[in-house]
Amino acid sequence: MVEKLKKLSIKSNLSVRLLLLTFSFVLLAEILIYVPSIANYRKSWLEERLSAANIAILAIEAAPDNMINEMMTKKLLTHAGVDAIVLKQKDKSQLVLNTDQPLEIKARYDLRDASYWTLVIDAMKTMFHVHPHNSMIQVTGSTDFTQPAQDNSYLQIIFHEDLLCEDMYAFSYNVMILSIIISLITAGLVYYSLSCLLIRPVRRLTNSVMSFRAAPEKATDDLTSDGRSDEIGIVMNEVGAMQTEIRRALTQKKHLAQLGESVSKINHDLRNILSSAQMVSDHLTTIDNPTVQKLTPRFVSALDRAVELCETTLKYGKAGIIKPILAPVDLKELVDEIALSYGIDDQPDLKFTNNIPRGFSLNADADQMYRVFMNLTRNALQAMHHRGEITITVQEENGQHVIDFSDNGPGIPDRIKATLFQPFHGSSNGGSGLGLAISREIIEAHGGTLELLQTDEKGSRFRITLP
Repeated sequence: MVEKLKKLSIKSNLSVRLLLLTFSFVLLAEILIYVPSIANYRKSWLEERLSAANIAILAIEAAPDNMINEMMTKKLLTHAGVDAIVLKQKDKSQLVLNTDQPLEIKARYDLRDASYWTLVIDAMKTMFHVHPHNSMIQVTGSTDFTQPAQDNSYLQIIFHEDLLCEDMYAFSYNVMILSIIISLITAGLVYYSLSCLLIRPVRRLTNSVMSFRAAPEKATDDLTSDGRSDEIGIVMNEVGAMQTEIRRALTQKKHLAQLGESVSKINHDLRNILSSAQMVSDHLTTIDNPTVQKLTPRFVSALDRAVELCETTLKYGKAGIIKPILAPVDLKELVDEIALSYGIDDQPDLKFTNNIPRGFSLNADADQMYRVFMNLTRNALQAMHHRGEITITVQEENGQHVIDFSDNGPGIPDRIKATLFQPFHGSSNGGSGLGLAISREIIEAHGGTLELLQTDEKGSRFRITLP
């Protein structure tokens, strides 16, 4: 239950945060657009009042002797939406259209040469009521807004700033409602798009990682990107590959632990059986038979190796290969002994060609090298189904001994080439895959290398390089 709540919390937090961030960013963009919009709205509002005032001035000029009665003056001012109008022209007297009430002006603005930032600042002053409530302001503008002024004439209007404030607030309210609607629609569309492109893959990735953490060895569907080639797809593919590799490694370690447990159980009984066989082999030396006398040393040596192998197999899963005890080893004799152990000479369909020169000596651990060639020979026999030819050659290159172990079997399948020397991965004949892994560790402990030189339908060739 706790894990489910955690998953729901992760999903909701990420989704809500993404939605809120998208909404906030869109709203912020609307605010940035609003600032110049409100400044432009204020300028247009004032220019409309100046235009209405200019019409009122034209009405005065059309009257005889520029004289109109008080009632007409009030109608013209009401139509223009101002309390007073002042027209000044070059070489002409000042024309004033005013009421009888005294006017106290709190601020003066000039639209003729106002810059962008001046308009913005003036708009903010109006919005935030810098001046007292119901203050009178004076605005100066050109007499003709379509063309630049040709002389020093200008027009001034005086009115209550609250009229401008109310219209600006109404405009701001409409912009705010429109901005919220646009933000919600945009946030919804962006969220839906990001949900398909980002949220859902991240949720799937999160669920996969949490499930893998809870049961890493459990076989689950591999995490794939569903054909995506972007960064999310790459991450999903890499995480899926990593999970597969870790799962294989855990399975391998589990098998190693089971192997160690099994070997530890049979180790005691097997050593007793081999000890009894050693006692029997001691009596064989007293039999006066040439064949028995010839085979007995090899039989005793095989038993000794079996006892040693039984004692050291368990150490593979604990401390690795034992440090080799180096001594001169007759390589040709050691390889011949392996052929004899498998009874290759008694099998007519098998041919074992030992091209190692007689007396060729290596400075190595005889028992460990025996295990290496025993594993290679067993793998070759199983691959060829005991029908074919095994060839072993040796040569010296750049101060190193190069030993080639070849067979004419069907070759190694491509599916296991990459994991050929990994325990429990590199077997194509149903085995555990430990043979080549142990052999490589032995050769590396000797300061050399073991590699697959080539493989195809005509056979395989392994190369051992030793100092």
